[in-house]
Formats: sequence, structure tokens, C-alpha cells
Amino acid sequence: MTSPQPPRPQTRAATGGGVNEETLHLPSTTPGAASSSAAAAQTQRTAPSPYPVRPPFRAPAPPPPTSPAPPGIRTTGAHPRPAPAPAPAPVRPPQRWEGVGFRPDIQGLRAVAVALVVLSHIGLPFAAGGYVGVDVFFVVSGFLITSLLVKEAFDTGKISLAGFYARRARRILPAATVVTIATVVGAWLWFPVTRLEDVMQDAFTVIVYVVNYRFIAEQTEYLNADQMPSPFQQYWSLAVEEQFYVVWPLLLIGLLLLIKRDLRKLVGAAAAACAGIFALSFVLSVMITEVSQPAAYYAAHTRAWELAAGALLALSLPTLKKTPKGLAWVLGIAGLAAIIASGVLYSDTTPFPGYTALLPVLGTMMVIAAGTGAGANPVTSLLSTGPFQFLGKISYSLYLWHWPILILIPLAVGAEPSILLGTVLVACAVAVSQLTYQYVEEPLRNARPLKTNNVWGLVTGVACSLMGIAMVLTMTVGFGKVPEDEEPVDLDAVEEVEDGSEIEAKLRDAVAATTAPEELSPSLASVGEDKPVIYDDGCHLEFEQTEWPEDCVYGDPNGAQTMVLVGDSHAAQWFPAFEAIASDNGWKLVTRTKSSCTPVSVRVDNTNLGREYTECEEAREDVFDEIDQMQPAMVILVSYESIDLSGVEPDETTGPWLDGWTETIERVQGSAERVVAIADTPWADGPVPDCVASHEDSLQECNIDQAEGVRLPERRAEAMELQRGLGVTVVDPLEWFCYEEVCPAVVDGMLVFRDGHHVSTPYMRSLAGLLAAELPL
Repeated sequence: MTSPQPPRPQTRAATGGGVNEETLHLPSTTPGAASSSAAAAQTQRTAPSPYPVRPPFRAPAPPPPTSPAPPGIRTTGAHPRPAPAPAPAPVRPPQRWEGVGFRPDIQGLRAVAVALVVLSHIGLPFAAGGYVGVDVFFVVSGFLITSLLVKEAFDTGKISLAGFYARRARRILPAATVVTIATVVGAWLWFPVTRLEDVMQDAFTVIVYVVNYRFIAEQTEYLNADQMPSPFQQYWSLAVEEQFYVVWPLLLIGLLLLIKRDLRKLVGAAAAACAGIFALSFVLSVMITEVSQPAAYYAAHTRAWELAAGALLALSLPTLKKTPKGLAWVLGIAGLAAIIASGVLYSDTTPFPGYTALLPVLGTMMVIAAGTGAGANPVTSLLSTGPFQFLGKISYSLYLWHWPILILIPLAVGAEPSILLGTVLVACAVAVSQLTYQYVEEPLRNARPLKTNNVWGLVTGVACSLMGIAMVLTMTVGFGKVPEDEEPVDLDAVEEVEDGSEIEAKLRDAVAATTAPEELSPSLASVGEDKPVIYDDGCHLEFEQTEWPEDCVYGDPNGAQTMVLVGDSHAAQWFPAFEAIASDNGWKLVTRTKSSCTPVSVRVDNTNLGREYTECEEAREDVFDEIDQMQPAMVILVSYESIDLSGVEPDETTGPWLDGWTETIERVQGSAERVVAIADTPWADGPVPDCVASHEDSLQECNIDQAEGVRLPERRAEAMELQRGLGVTVVDPLEWFCYEEVCPAVVDGMLVFRDGHHVSTPYMRSLAGLLAAELPL
């Protein structure tokens, strides 16, 4: 996102011979300019001359014609001489290209964009689609940057990469670096240690402009779905624009070389390139949104069409300036209405960007087009008013500041996020943004040494990046809180609970505890890496995978009997216990688990992918076919209580869910000797380790209320009753996690959960003996 345009002061023409180089551009002469200049000179009033007025010069009469001379010979008197070669035809000069200058309506558009984003992040329900403000920024950036580059090409005949990047560095990096450094310090002070290393990695990728692709990798991983958001989340759009800034000037320079610097062809060639980028990127956006919404949301190649849309507008400036006033009225009103409507009507469930991003993008294009035409219109006038101009002026700094303030300050003061608190914090962010604009953005953007020498502008950019990297290294290496090379948990050393009375006693003590033990297993710093070995082995499939490796065999590989663990990640969390049981009893353990993929025969949606989870249905059928071939002694079915059934309302899932259980059990019973179903474990409101890290002296704040932690209790009970009726061995593990309606976060020195709803490996291993007693071995 580009930083806001500061309004340029109105300047008067110099009274002497000086030229205001900042406001005056000297375009090439166009045909007809000479005559108009002469006419102007005749009417221009001048001071009286002290010299006598001379008569105008008259050319002498031509000599009388003489006998023709030989070809190529001109005669002058008696001495003939060769005629001079004909003068070359004058080179046709390029056309003049009008620049954009300061546009109050675009400044106002920035205000609309940042307001939508901020209101959405506060949590106001009517602004759930406020993320479309970023799309407005993209179109504006494409428009302004292309306008500047094309004007430079027409004015100078070239595009200076050094000058372009120096201007970008002065305009963008100082404020971004200040916010980055402040956020790094704030995260070090207040962020839970469980997330600190990830946040510092986010900061580094912010500095090198690839944080958007880091977020794609993080958000497409299921185990990261309920993590606390990064305080650097807002930088993804800045990374997209920086990637655009790298490619777009190079493309225009390439076009200049291709057309041999014929500026009359530049606009057409650039428009054709923009149209191609728009079409290709838009198609990719639609296709990838259907497959993986996080990838489409953050990736530059699925957002480039929005920047290309703004570029196409810039290349159409001469035509847009002829827009009739009536049409400008219609475009302005319809465009602003489209932007506001998308911010109000869209929500987190809207498949975005894809085709739905057309509404805010086209709306922004219409508003810009309306402001380009001659004469005022209601929308341009509205956007030019004081409040819009003020908010647009600080929009860049406000976009950077508001998110870390909303994330970090509640952690600092120990307050729960709310709309009221968010509103107060945004007001503070506005004040901080004004100071940043006044004392960081403007001084460095307009410093004369930086403006007059591109080298110093580039040095400023490098210095900003180095300062950010230095701060990250200082907080991670010099004052690091995360131990280096911590050994993983030794599951063989975990003591197994012997019987129900022992686990009850441990839970009772855990519920009464008020402080966390100094040593936890797994540690708070390493809990993010605590997951069953089948993840690292590739034997637990992620969203888009459908085929398991051939060597997903554990326990006793030569065992005479086989048990198959089938289900989603809540089945995978039981692996440490089943591995111990299989090894102790000489069974072969085969795992067939896949993230968010229930073994229940129902069609489900995947919120991470933003569509129906067809990969789950394919993988489930393959597993059932494989079970038919294996004829195992035991199949264990585990599923989380899903409400994301395709085409079914959340409060109407019980019937289809029970029917799906019946279909699955009957299918598996035809091939397996014994079928076991394990009911779901409790869920917390958020990541439990993060809570423990923030409440080590008030541990009970992190315990789970059983009534709230058990999802869909009535449907859960009906499913267990159905399973028993079909001859399935049912295991209800609640009594291994909760005591007197409370499910503690820490039991016997072990973190019970590694996130908000997945059980840690050491705690699950400690339950192996209890689980074995429930199984029909």
C-alpha cells in the first residue's frame, strides 16, 4: 500500500526568470505549439524599450531567372557550385502526458479504505467485510505508481530505477521500520513465550518483503488454525505491493526497449501488458480461491490483477479526463456504494478474493474515474472534505499501527479484547499515526539531501532494513527467551497411569493448583513442536493430500494382528498411546489419519480451504477399500464433533451425523473383527499453552469448564448410544481429562493440551494403560 499523498501547496509563478522545478514540467513540443507560442508572444505585454523601434526585416527580392543549370549545380553569378543536400525531415516529437498531481478524492479513498480495515479489526459486526479496504489500496497503488512511471517516461524518455526505488524507500520504509521495531519490542515484552519465536520469524520476513508467503504456509497448516494472530499480520499487503514495485518498473523498461523508445507506442503496449496480467491473475485468483482460500488471499500472483486494474486506469487518463459530468456523477455514487456494500455484506465466510473481489475493485475504479473527469461530483466533493483528508493523510501510518496496538496492548494490561477496548485503542492509534506522519513520514520524504540524490534515498532504505534486522537479532540472540536446541520429550520416560483412582487423584490436585510448575512437559517454549511422530513421517495427511506412504506401520511391524487408527487430527493425537499399546501387545499399528477429515460418512466443508472438503471424501473411501483388503483385527474410529457439514445448517446436523456413523460402522464391520469408537476430548476457547504462559501465577484461569469444553454434548451422547447399539466398543475419555466439571490445563507437571484442542504427546502417553484396559485386545 502506498503512503498517503501529502497535499502540495499552491504556488504562484515566479516574478523573475526562475522556475519552480517541483511544480513545473517541461513537456516536449507538440505540433502547433510554435504557432500558439507566437500568438501568445504578440499579445504579451512588455516593459517599454529604451531603443528606437526598427522597421521589420524584409527579405530582398529574388534575382531574375536565368538559363537552367545542369542537375545538381546551382549558379551564383558566373561561379556555379553544387546545391546543398536536402535537410532531413524533422523527428516527430512524442505527445505530452499529463500527470496526476495531488488528488483529494484519492486521499479520501484512502480514508475509506483504512476505515473499513480498522472497523473490521475492532470487531464491529456491520464491518465484517472491512478487509476489502486492502483491495481499495491495491487499485490506488497501481493507479498512482503507473501514472508516475509513464509521466517520467514521457518527460525524460526513460525510467530511472534508482530514482523510483529511492522514492519508494523514502516514502514507505521509515514509518514501516518504526512500527516494525516497536512491534518487535512489544512482542518481546508481552507476547507469550509459546509464540515468540514464530513472531520474530514473522518480523524477519516483513523486513525482506515475503511475509505474505510465510502467512500462506502458516495458515494452510491445520495445527496453526487456532493460534494467536501475529502482530505483523497487516504487513502482508505491504509485501504484495513491494513485490509489485519490483516487477512493474522492470516491465515498463522492457516495453520501452521493445518499442525502441517510441513513446507513442508505450501506452498501448503497457495497456496490453496490463490487460494480460489482469486476465491471468484474475483467473488464478478465482481458481486458487476455490482450492485454498488462504493461498489466494495472501499471494501476489492472485492479487496482481487488482494492481493491474489501477494501472489500466492510469493508462486511460486522457480518455478519462473527457468523462461527461453526468457520467462522473453516476460512476462516483455507484463506485462508493459498491465499496461500502462489499465491506458491509461480506464476511469471514465469503470466498475471497476470487470473483467476489470484483465488487470493491470495480467500485474503486469507478470512483477514481469519476474524480478524473471534468467538474465536481458529489462523491469527489465528499471525499475532499476535512475528515476524509485528515484520515487519508495518516492512513498509511494508521494501517501499520492499529493492528499491533490492538494485539499487544490487551496482553500488556491483561484485558480481554472487546469492541469498547478496541475503539479506545484505535483512537490512540490515530494519535500515534499523526505523530508518525508529522515526525517520521514527512521529514524523511521531503529531506532535501534525500530528494536531490538517489543514492541517499537508497541508503535510507538499506539503513531502515538493517535497523529492523538488528532489532530482531537483538531480541532473539542477545535477549532471547526461547532455549536453543531443547531436547524433545522422551515419551518412553513418561509414567503411565495405572488405574482410574490414580488419574482421579492427579486431576483433583491439578484442579486445586494455582501456579504452574517451573518445569513443564513439554516446555512452553517447545510446545509448538510437540506432535506425534506420524506428522514428521508424512503418515498424517494435510488438507490437499489424499495418499499415504506405504511405510506407515508402527508398534510391532511383524505382529500377527493389525489395528488401524482412522480419523482426523483428534485420532492422530491418540497415536502415542496406541503405539505403546501395540508395542507391548505385539500388534501391528497402521495409521490412516488426515487433518479435519472425519471417518463419519458425511460431506464436510473445510474452513481453511473455504470450500467443500472433497479430498476428505476421496481419502476416506480409499481407507475403507484398504481395510477391505487388510481384514484387520481392530479398527479404531475417532472424530472431532464437526458442525461443518456441507449443505446442512449447524443446528440440523444430528440426523445426518448419526446416519453417517451408521454407514461408516456397517462398512468397516464387514472387514474388521472388532470396531472401537473413541469420543471427542474437551476443547478450550484458545491455545492453552499461551494461556499458561500468560498466567503462570494464576493457573486456574486456563482450566476448561467441562460444560463449555464438550462440544455438542447431546449429539455426542446420541452417537455413543448408536455405536453401542451397533456392537462397537465405545471409549469415553472425559473422566481422564476432567474432575468435578473442570478440565485442568496442567496435570502432574504435564501440559494437557498442546494448543486449544489437541492433547500433548506426554499426557496422551500417560493414558496408554487406561486406554488398553478399555480395548478388546
